[in-house]
Amino acid sequence: MTNPDTIFLDGRLLAIFCAAAEELHFGRAAARLFMSQPPFSQQIKRLEEVVGAALFVRTTRSVRLTPAGQLMYERARQIAGDTRTMLRAVRQAARGEAGSLVIGLTPSAACSPLTEALYHYRVAQPEIELDLREMNSNTMEGALRLRTIDVALMRPTLTDADIQATEVFQEPMVLAIRRDHPWAGRKRVTVEQVASIALIGYAQGVSPYFRQMLQSMFGHVGKRPRIVQESVVPTLLALVEAGVGAAIVPWTISQARGHSLLFLPLLDGSNSVAKIVVASLRSQPNPAVEGFVAAMRQAYRHSMPGSASKKA
Repeated sequence: MTNPDTIFLDGRLLAIFCAAAEELHFGRAAARLFMSQPPFSQQIKRLEEVVGAALFVRTTRSVRLTPAGQLMYERARQIAGDTRTMLRAVRQAARGEAGSLVIGLTPSAACSPLTEALYHYRVAQPEIELDLREMNSNTMEGALRLRTIDVALMRPTLTDADIQATEVFQEPMVLAIRRDHPWAGRKRVTVEQVASIALIGYAQGVSPYFRQMLQSMFGHVGKRPRIVQESVVPTLLALVEAGVGAAIVPWTISQARGHSLLFLPLLDGSNSVAKIVVASLRSQPNPAVEGFVAAMRQAYRHSMPGSASKKA
C-alpha cells in the first residue's frame, strides 16, 4: 500500500480541486477548466482516494466542503501563492532583475557621481541586493577571476581579453595644494609649472594607473616631476595637508576634501583625464551583471560626461 505521506500531488490535480472548492458546483468548475463534468468528477474522486479523506459533501442540490476539504483548500491556496511567488522570483533572477550583486568600488569612484547612479540602480532594481566593497583597482582583476566580486567600478588597468571593460566616467586631474601655498591665488597652473614644486606621487604597487598617468603628463611637456614621497588616495591628501608637498589628483577627490586644501585646474596635460570603467568577466554567470553594466552606461551617456567639467 502506498504511504500517503509520499504521494505527489501534481499542479493540475490541485487546480481541479481549487476550482471545485471555489465554485461549489462541479459543472461550472469543469467548464472553467475547459473540461467535461464526468472526467472532472473522476479526478475529484481520485484526489479523495489519494488523500484518504472525503473533501466534498455532494447532494442532488448542493456541493460543500468537508472540514478536511476546507483545510486542504486553505493549504492549496497557500501552495498556489507560494508557487507563483517562486516562479516570479526565478524569472526575475533569470532576467537579472533579482538576486545579489557584489560590486568592487575603487576609493576615488566612491567620491564620484557614480554613487548617484548606484542609488538610481537600487531604486530601479529593489529585488537585487547590492554588496559594495571598497578595493584598490589593482586588486579587482584577481577578485573578478576568483568571483569574490561580480563587477568592478575601477580605474582602467585591465589588459586580458577575458575581462570586458566599459568606460562609465571621466574627470580632469587637478593640483591639490594647501590654502597657504604660494600658488593659492592662481586660477589654474600648467603641468610644466608643477614640475618645479615638491610633489607627492603614487605608489606603483597600489596605484599603477595614476603613477603611469603622471609619467605621461610630465613626459608630454618634457619635464620630470620632483617626487618627494609616494602614497595612495586618500592618504596622499593628508600628506598635502601636512605640508609635505602638492599632489595631482582626480577631480572627484576635491569634493571629499576641501577644508584646508585648494584644487587648481591643470593646463596642457595631454593625458590629464582620468577614467573609471565598469568591468566584469566575459563568461559572467550572474545575469544581474548585464543589467548593471547597461545602467551605468546609460547614466554616463545621460549625465556624467559634462558633470565633472562643469564643476571643475
